[in-house]
Amino acid sequence: MHTRFKCNGCKRDTEFLWLDQLDTPEGFKAYQCMDCGCVGIKNVVEALSIPDSAICRCDKCGSWKFNTVVCHTCQLIGAKDANV
Repeated sequence: MHTRFKCNGCKRDTEFLWLDQLDTPEGFKAYQCMDCGCVGIKNVVEALSIPDSAICRCDKCGSWKFNTVVCHTCQLIGAKDANV
């Protein structure tokens, strides 16, 4: 069984095939929707199997994050800003 997410392309709750051969930042994975074929990047915290009690919105950027971990989106934005 594959990880289930809401697809950005077809908007269905569906299974995703991870594209592990693509290099992505920590906390994110490249995927292909197994229904419509859409390819993109997902924050792993958005998986439908993760209970709502384990996640919250980041106070800084508003992205979903794990309660016990620093926000991956803020880390990614901070790393990009440092390289500009």
